[in-house]
Amino acid sequence: MLLGAIDVGTNSIHLIVVEMDPHFGTSRTVLKAREMVRLGGGAALARGHLGKKAVARGVEAIAKFAEAARAAGASDLRAVATSAVREASNREEFVEAVRTACDLTLDVLDEAEEARLIHLGVSRGYPIGERMACIFDIGGGSTEFIIGDGHRPYFLHSLRLGSLRLYDDYLAEGASQLGYLALERHVRDVFGPLAHTLSDYPFELLIGTSGTVMGLAALDAAASGVPEQRAHGYVLRLDRLRALQDMMLTMSPAERRKMPGMNPRRSDIIVAGNAIVMTALEMLGRDRLIVCERALRDGIVVDYVERNLALARKLGDDRLRRFDALSALAERLGADDVHGRHVAGLALQLFDGLVSIHGFEPADRDLLFGAALVHDVGRAVNVSGHHKHGAYVIRNAALDGWRPEEVETIATIVRYHRKAAPKAVHPEWASATPQARKKIEGLAGLLRIADGLDRRRLGVVAGLEVDVGLGVAVVRVRAGQDVAPELQAAATKAAEMFGRAFGIVFSFAALPIDPYEASLGENERSAPELSGMALPESA
Repeated sequence: MLLGAIDVGTNSIHLIVVEMDPHFGTSRTVLKAREMVRLGGGAALARGHLGKKAVARGVEAIAKFAEAARAAGASDLRAVATSAVREASNREEFVEAVRTACDLTLDVLDEAEEARLIHLGVSRGYPIGERMACIFDIGGGSTEFIIGDGHRPYFLHSLRLGSLRLYDDYLAEGASQLGYLALERHVRDVFGPLAHTLSDYPFELLIGTSGTVMGLAALDAAASGVPEQRAHGYVLRLDRLRALQDMMLTMSPAERRKMPGMNPRRSDIIVAGNAIVMTALEMLGRDRLIVCERALRDGIVVDYVERNLALARKLGDDRLRRFDALSALAERLGADDVHGRHVAGLALQLFDGLVSIHGFEPADRDLLFGAALVHDVGRAVNVSGHHKHGAYVIRNAALDGWRPEEVETIATIVRYHRKAAPKAVHPEWASATPQARKKIEGLAGLLRIADGLDRRRLGVVAGLEVDVGLGVAVVRVRAGQDVAPELQAAATKAAEMFGRAFGIVFSFAALPIDPYEASLGENERSAPELSGMALPESA
């Protein structure tokens, strides 16, 4: 089944369409798009009223995205709106206009629900695990702050600080040194009380997400000589952000557009957004943050998947009960759930794409998925030999719903998901029949490839396609950034086992960055041009 999610933000409107497997709880991105509509521009936030032109742009974009999602096969479509619509006195008129245009109900999120969904998107897309993290998401009208670990949020708060709001209030009429200094004071005044509250939590990670943070990462990467790319997992340092801000303050928006790595549609508001980021770092006593590209729209998808899984559990789904037993084992031993589930999803895509080669049964697909969920449980004993220790743990665990022979197969797949290939002296190999050996090599080989495609444990490979020819399998991966380390790891692992077992040669390549974001054509059209002047160098 396919789900479409539309995030109607103050600055941009985002679409994501994912294919979900309700039995496995996995998803694969099939379409992404965004338009910078500036729904809250033109002092709409200050007036608390959406302008007619902004409403028309917003409704048009939402209708186009709804049509694209349905054309892609989305059987369910959810649209949510945040700060600009939430604060508008004419929000019901906008909601009705959307319903009339595309037969879609637009849910206006309150601040707590918006923050909760952001946490879901980030925590299922970045390996937070048991660590405590402070997550902030800078929108056009508000910034959400969340304290939580990889399992749940403990504190949620929204501030009326946004890149477009600050730009309109302090810089839009013509930037000046006094205007920027007033902006800085305002950000500190608003954020100050919250900074004291956040400092009471012993968080280990500071994670930033949003177009502003991604844009700053692209600028910093370009200045550092790193190839231009998206930056999931990128580390932004406060000293570099200060230097970048000093440089941008001497430029007009037109001059900033020419900066390497600059998104031209953010060249006016990026200074205001960076002021929020720097203030957060300074007042929280941190010198760096981690960039995460997962955010609200991803949280909508995660929320949908988890609600469906909860319903399946309530109805007594046997297959889900079996997978829950493996997930519980992984959780008890501290395995990285984000990595495990991401690898499991990639493994299933490989299984399906190569079915004409391996010819395995659907039940074998379950075994592969199960092995992927627990392939790292042995790391609790010893990282270097975790494949061996993992096999031992699995064989001796009480796994509800799994037959003894299935447990043995899962354990053996985990045993061979890394390092040495099977040898005659290995007891599990020596006792296996020729048919079982083929299955072990095939499924363990697929797990090796999938594990390689998440080498950095950042989930940067969003999906893959497999083309099978005579003796050749071409795997093309979708990713939003450079994935050379993942492709190298996958190619090496593939050659070790699956290719040898089935007599094929693998070739790995990355599809163009974000091919699905380009699939609707020019989907980041220019917003209305906003004025702005260069600040004096003394600013």
